[in-house]
Amino acid sequence: MNYKIADTRKIMDYITARQESVTVEDIMRHSGADKLRVYPALFELEQDGWLEVVEREELGAPLAVRKRREAPSAWHGSV
Repeated sequence: MNYKIADTRKIMDYITARQESVTVEDIMRHSGADKLRVYPALFELEQDGWLEVVEREELGAPLAVRKRREAPSAWHGSV
């Protein structure tokens, strides 16, 4: 089983279930994904155009994200 893909899917499902933006803290607490995989997955999803960062920390880490309105329905991220 590829845990990176499984955790990315959990994060995507959690974000998709929300109407508006969601905090990274909430993703870590409630998505079921391994906490150490959240930031790398969010970075990859942002690079792939699936999500957008709504708010960032001073040094650039995301604080809140949301699914792009024109996001592709399927994610084909790298493995």
